[in-house]
Amino acid sequence: MRDLLRAPAVTALAVVLVGAGATAAHAQTREADAERLFREGQKLLEERRYGEACPKFEQAYKKDGALGTLLNLAFCHKEQGAIWYAWLEFREAESKATELDRADRRDFAHARLIELEKGLPKVIIDNPRKVPLTDVLVEDRKVWEAERGAIFAAEAGARKFTFRAKGKKAATVLVNVARGERAQRVPVPELETLTADDVPPPTVVSGPPDAPKRDAVTPPPAPDGSSSLQKTIGWIAIGVGSGAAALGIVTGAITWFGPCGHKACSTDERSNSSTTAAISTVSLVGAGALVVTGLVLVLTAPASGTSASATSLPERRIAAPRLVVTPFFGPAEAGLSGTF
Repeated sequence: MRDLLRAPAVTALAVVLVGAGATAAHAQTREADAERLFREGQKLLEERRYGEACPKFEQAYKKDGALGTLLNLAFCHKEQGAIWYAWLEFREAESKATELDRADRRDFAHARLIELEKGLPKVIIDNPRKVPLTDVLVEDRKVWEAERGAIFAAEAGARKFTFRAKGKKAATVLVNVARGERAQRVPVPELETLTADDVPPPTVVSGPPDAPKRDAVTPPPAPDGSSSLQKTIGWIAIGVGSGAAALGIVTGAITWFGPCGHKACSTDERSNSSTTAAISTVSLVGAGALVVTGLVLVLTAPASGTSASATSLPERRIAAPRLVVTPFFGPAEAGLSGTF
């Protein structure tokens, strides 16, 4: 009976170890992809190939969500001539920098906002019925804090406004945005109550059309050196590995000091001893793999850069060579595989 209970324990432990290793490997791959896309975008930006550079930064931002990557994307759109897209992204960057307590990047984004919005009409959402808005989209792009009644910039002309609210169906209206001395007020339309069969439409993020190239290129800001996710996964792997090591030591001690450790034993005792020995072996091998993987994740996490002045572009990140380590397990072997 004890053999039946212990055999699944070995399998369950192996599944946990493999799952933790796979998660770490996936996070490393995502981070490596974001780094590659960022560097490709930076090279294209330096070559003034904005129509190719901006999508690279956009893809990188979807993968890492880093403040610096967002600033690069906004700067690229600014140089491309897509002023409103740049304004939206600098607006988002300003909010993120405030949340992260990054005064240098907040001030940098705010200065760009002031510069860009001079040539754009101003809009404010009019919500006298206090509809619980969650999002306001203009041409399928989310406008940060518009739902709270903040004044924002928009491009002149017929623009599609989409309103979303808690418990309501999304509503879309066409608004003729015009220039004026005051912010144009756009009323929230009547929103129908959401039913169980209704699914809110996803936010579609589309890139701007190609714009004429500018004569000069200013060095772009660099993405955050934030590595909290990679370090967190690394410490989790070390923690799980330490637990597996403890289990391996305990079951090894049970095997060594058990009935079969120093003398002859019965068939049942020998079977039980084999089971604890197997648990100990799998635990110790898996523990070694996870601890090494965790250490690699922690040690290879990119370091945060130093602060830049409010009047200059944020610091540029220099990426170190990356080592991607993945644990593997087989019927009779376990270990690590790595690529540079």
